[in-house]
Amino acid sequence: MRYVPAGRFRQVFAACVLALCACPAWAEEAADAGPERLPDGMKVVRIEAFPPAIELEHPYDYRQLLLTGELESGERIDVTRLVEAELPEGLVTMTPTALVRPAADGGGELRFSLAGQTLAVSVTVKGQTEKHPVSFVRDVQPALSKMGCNAGTCHGSANGKNGFKLSLRGYDPLFDHRELTDDLAARRFNRAAPDQSLMLLKPAGGVPHVGGVVTR
Repeated sequence: MRYVPAGRFRQVFAACVLALCACPAWAEEAADAGPERLPDGMKVVRIEAFPPAIELEHPYDYRQLLLTGELESGERIDVTRLVEAELPEGLVTMTPTALVRPAADGGGELRFSLAGQTLAVSVTVKGQTEKHPVSFVRDVQPALSKMGCNAGTCHGSANGKNGFKLSLRGYDPLFDHRELTDDLAARRFNRAAPDQSLMLLKPAGGVPHVGGVVTR
């Protein structure tokens, strides 16, 4: 192990503090710089997308597009945030980072352009009017993991937290389902008044929660 002298450590620590204090100024400068653009001297000769075609099959489906530009030099760069996009009206929605979600059944093309190069990605949307069954494993547990509920520092710890325990990172979905729906006389899920369920009120800050507000 390499040790850093105390004097040198203080210098590095002070530099880090100054850098962190300056971050807001950097953020303001970045915001004033305007939208992202290709660096000077770079010439895009081709654009490609992954996946090359999109099929969305239910109301909660989505696809993340990655758009890559091939330069005149043969190098490849990520141009997902640089392209101009044209969407088929009413078919899909897309975020600035090219996350595509369905809006209505149908088919069409997403058209992208950058530096004179164009690309079309076919998109098919179906199943938007069909009832989509909700799965605890597929739909609920990923949300619990994203909010950190089943992490080792929260209810996924060996003894849980404040009387509520989940399996670490959701490895035991049956145990987790029972904890949520049956434990404490089913107080965590209120079937008569779902909006009064503790599982909704606590992470949203509707009632006191030691873990704080983790969703809105």
